[in-house]
Amino acid sequence: MAQVPVDEQRCDRIGETLDQASDLAIRYLSERAGLTLAASFVLNRLHREGPSRLTVLAAKEGVSQPSMTQLIQRMERHGVVTRMDDPEDGRVALVALTDAGIAVLEDRKQVRRDRLAELLTTLTADEARALALAAEVALPILRRLTWNADLDLQEH
Repeated sequence: MAQVPVDEQRCDRIGETLDQASDLAIRYLSERAGLTLAASFVLNRLHREGPSRLTVLAAKEGVSQPSMTQLIQRMERHGVVTRMDDPEDGRVALVALTDAGIAVLEDRKQVRRDRLAELLTTLTADEARALALAAEVALPILRRLTWNADLDLQEH
């Protein structure tokens, strides 16, 4: 696929949209009690990608291995992740979600959806339809950008 040249105005508009969406999600929709933002990111990644080596998690989350080790240990104490043997290399452990970790993710997702539903009532019908259409178009593209960003992290 041919690369599209970067248009500064387009990049600024997309960046502003992502900034606003992040602020909305983090400041107003997310349940802030219980898990740190870093722990939430790790849970989401494990849910999306499945069990992972600690070193890979650290690289993908942009933190040092010792920091990720401490985070995973705290998450293990809370029962949301566990370590398991890597079936491909018995010397290595993988970090995986527990049933409790999945339940935490599902509960937090429901809280976000409930809060969003409440906020959506403040929009006009046309605004709500426009936002739903924009989300339908944007979601697969955002998933691809996330995938590309993860690939780029793995290469560096």
